[in-house]
Amino acid sequence: MFDFNNKEKKWNIIFMAFCVILVVLLAGMLIWSKKTEAAESKRLQAIAAGKKEDTGNKAEDGQKKTESTEAENTETEEASKENPEGIVCWGDDLINGEPSATYSYKVILQQLLQEKGYSLPVQDKTLQGASTLSMMTMAGVPADQVQQYITKHQEAAAGAELAITETGIRDLTPEQTNRTDLQCIPVICMGYYGGWNHDPAELAEQQQKILETFPDKEKFIIIGTMPMDGSVDAATLDAALKAKWGEHYISAAEVTTSPSSTYEAQAEIAQAVLDKLEELKYIQREG
Repeated sequence: MFDFNNKEKKWNIIFMAFCVILVVLLAGMLIWSKKTEAAESKRLQAIAAGKKEDTGNKAEDGQKKTESTEAENTETEEASKENPEGIVCWGDDLINGEPSATYSYKVILQQLLQEKGYSLPVQDKTLQGASTLSMMTMAGVPADQVQQYITKHQEAAAGAELAITETGIRDLTPEQTNRTDLQCIPVICMGYYGGWNHDPAELAEQQQKILETFPDKEKFIIIGTMPMDGSVDAATLDAALKAKWGEHYISAAEVTTSPSSTYEAQAEIAQAVLDKLEELKYIQREG
């Protein structure tokens, strides 16, 4: 006879075993899932930390590059300051005619620079026999400012006849008014032919007008020479211009005993300019 009770017991045992296996499998899957989740979390955290570090590194690198660029720009700017494009002579050409090409202080200055190893060109922005009014005009000083000086001279004359240099402005060519010298160190020597109403204070104002046309207004040299007509003596001129320009000033009367228009004086003025350029550390030899 078939025993149904034994059969039922077997199925119960199998069912219970299956349940136990199922529970073990579920528990294992749960544990594996938690471990996987934990591992993924750690991986994501590591990636996030890596990105943060990378971002920090990039920011640091960017800052270093910016600092490096700024340093390079500063070095370039400092090098530009230490090594100007050249020297430019503004004002009077004291030796008229053909000898000027050989004996003028600006020509001798170029020779002296080369002899001492300076590779700096000397530009010529001088005018022969012209007034300071013409020089200001050539530099680009506004016409209304130049006219104010002319009006002042006429009023001071009170109807008396004035020299042409006190009221006249020379016709200038485009080449003369073209400014290729703005990055050069200006050496301003003006006043020999007049245009400043025999007033050293006014001459200093006019020199300042030309200086203001340069981007760098800190580096310059002013040369003072007695006017050709002798209307102002060297002591009076030097006192006013020294008070205005200080260490930037060179007195022609102090560096030479010859008249400014002589070859000897021009050579001595050129040497004084070179000495002043070195004294003020405006130039330095390469290498």
